[in-house]
Amino acid sequence: MSNKKVTVVGSGIAGITAAYFEAKKGNSVTLVDSDERAGGLLKSDFANNRYFDYGTHILTETGITQLDDFLFSNLNNNNCMVKDQINAANYFNKKMNSKNCYVDISSLSEQDYLKGCDELLASNNLDAENLELFFINRFGKTIYKNIFKPVSEKYMGLDPSLLSAKVGHFFDLSRLLAFDDSTTKRLTESKIYNAKLGHHTRLKGIKKFYPREGGMGGLIDLLMNKLKDVGVDIKLSTNIKGIVQENGRVVSLVTEEEISTDKLVWTLPSSYLSFLSGLDRKASPPKFRNTGIYDFTFEKALNSEATFINVYDVEMLSGRVTLYQNLSQSNNYSCTVEVLADDGIELGDMID
Repeated sequence: MSNKKVTVVGSGIAGITAAYFEAKKGNSVTLVDSDERAGGLLKSDFANNRYFDYGTHILTETGITQLDDFLFSNLNNNNCMVKDQINAANYFNKKMNSKNCYVDISSLSEQDYLKGCDELLASNNLDAENLELFFINRFGKTIYKNIFKPVSEKYMGLDPSLLSAKVGHFFDLSRLLAFDDSTTKRLTESKIYNAKLGHHTRLKGIKKFYPREGGMGGLIDLLMNKLKDVGVDIKLSTNIKGIVQENGRVVSLVTEEEISTDKLVWTLPSSYLSFLSGLDRKASPPKFRNTGIYDFTFEKALNSEATFINVYDVEMLSGRVTLYQNLSQSNNYSCTVEVLADDGIELGDMID
């Protein structure tokens, strides 16, 4: 057992998890965040007698025993929706696919569809240096040009050549739907095709969790209680004004008080750390999208069994629609619409 002073910056799920396991090692841990609420993208807001999630909606088992025990040991069918299969949908080229979250390339012209299928079958390289090559190597140039380049630009706001290949695993963009169900099942017996083809109907997989009450923020409350149980000192609404270094090692953080530390765990963008450290070599600051989150409540159930709908159609600003009636299995006839927009579009003017 160690006994170090550990400071964790950022109270999103990464920071919460890091703080817990550092404390379990016997360290004295302080968790710091400028927000008044912990959770990051897992926060929930309460309005119109309903909880609406800020970002992430479902947590899935990781397969790592200790981590899953921390995240899910207090969750069961009484306080959570626990499923090994969820319904998802997507909207692309003015067509709704109500059974799957992945882009269906059958909406392309017949010529592009056939050419795209040939290139997809011939592509067997899953390695890539950037997002553009991630898509081309997996799916071929035709599908990249007609689908993944415009869709990824809609979601990320940048040309794919400027982004990391890791971004390809966001927003369900690492797979697509092609061929028919029986052909897909045969092809996905191969590791290469299994990595890039989605099944036409959702298959059972690892367990997925969503609280019946309180939204995802309810799960954060449970995890924060676990941090208190292992003695983590939680400092929310705390701004970091500077970082003190000695011989290239961080020894303290300057807030309203000075927090001395033997080890710093930083879960925020690295550019913030570079700025606060006063280094001559600056990291590039993160680029933020113009985004909006709109919450709606209806008198009747929405006409969909999907827990979420990926809106890939590039003519629409919405990126994802979450349907709470299918998440919590209740009569919560509400949804959240996440909207992405470029400069020049005033999201506040979209709804009177």
